[in-house]
Amino acid sequence: MRLRVETLKNRFPSPWEMYSLFLLTGAAIYIPLSFVTTWLPPVHSPLRYVGTACPFCGGTRAVTALFVGQPLLALKYNPLAVGFLAFLVWGAFSWFALVLPRRKRVVLVATKQQRRMLWAAFVLVCLANWAYVVWAGMYEVPLIL
Repeated sequence: MRLRVETLKNRFPSPWEMYSLFLLTGAAIYIPLSFVTTWLPPVHSPLRYVGTACPFCGGTRAVTALFVGQPLLALKYNPLAVGFLAFLVWGAFSWFALVLPRRKRVVLVATKQQRRMLWAAFVLVCLANWAYVVWAGMYEVPLIL
């Protein structure tokens, strides 16, 4: 497994870069508005309506706590959301700093077996985070800054 820099034919964002730009733009609009208005609906996964937490429950509060300078509280709310935010920022940064000006993209080159191992590790991390979220119960704790 290794990282390689590819030269591109066009500057269109990859699916991950597009997803990163979309989510970060939505968060940049939703999170500040949630502080000043009460008409915004809360962001919940369908599992919350069944009575349990999802692996990303508390993610919005974790990102908010991180941006207001409380990284330990962010990790308490949802450690996976903090790591996921880092990947989202990388996706947006790579498009703005590498793809647009230079037509280059950093690509992870892996064999089929290595990709399976990465997916298995990702699923295990999600399950472990889900167990933590349910155990800690932080998805029920409101954000108090």
